[in-house]
Amino acid sequence: MAFIHIAKSKGFDLEDAQRVQDKVGPAETIDGLLVQAAGGDGDTLVHVTVWQSKAHKDRYEAERLLPVFQALGVAADVAASSEFTECDAGGLYIR
Repeated sequence: MAFIHIAKSKGFDLEDAQRVQDKVGPAETIDGLLVQAAGGDGDTLVHVTVWQSKAHKDRYEAERLLPVFQALGVAADVAASSEFTECDAGGLYIR
């Protein structure tokens, strides 16, 4: 079952998201990632991902994303300023 993850990070913007993406690598190299979108909501970065499973999302965070946050020196700021929403997807359509 697909898994949805939404992060809202106050004080971050699309440039910050791009710096992270540049270090993580191309989206097509991320195992289990089905959909990724990012946008700004005033002073808040909204980042939405849809995964093949929660296990794929968890593995990506542990092995690739968190080390990048640490290398960029933003791990504590992201943790302190972010709200997360997660759930199983009841359905998924990709055009």
